[in-house]
Amino acid sequence: MGDDVNAQAAPEQLPYGPDGSHGSDDLGPEPVPVRKRTPNPRVQAFVTGAAYGGLAVAGLMLGVIESFSYSWSAGSIPLAAILWSLFNLVALWGAGRGMGGKLGAAVPALMWLAVVMVLAVQRPEGDLVVTGTAAGTIFLYGGVLAGGIALLLAPSSGEWLLGAAGRDRRG
Repeated sequence: MGDDVNAQAAPEQLPYGPDGSHGSDDLGPEPVPVRKRTPNPRVQAFVTGAAYGGLAVAGLMLGVIESFSYSWSAGSIPLAAILWSLFNLVALWGAGRGMGGKLGAAVPALMWLAVVMVLAVQRPEGDLVVTGTAAGTIFLYGGVLAGGIALLLAPSSGEWLLGAAGRDRRG
């Protein structure tokens, strides 16, 4: 008759013991306790400063790129100015959210504004990048409005006016 398919294997061959445990009581060597590393404050400060520097460069680059491309339109609708304003809103909100505070949205917004204001001033030669057309006005006001809304929507990192004195002490 040979091997019976329904025959039970010896308890030593079962993957689980009769009580549902995983084999023997010997679980191997004791686990090594994981020591939590405290971050180096100098490294944290460097990384945070580099992140804000990157946001400043991003704001400068956005200002330059957008200033030279805001005037594209679909018929009489300044489509690029509107889309750039919406993009600024999302990008600045994301920067504030990513950095965990309003400063994360403020740094690129201020750099964007500085570049756009420089490019909106007429040079002695008569050159002007951001013009006073409908597209230029929508681009300027839309970008500033996007920066303001992004600052309002970014998470607050604490009470900026009163500091620790403004915190509720009721616990």
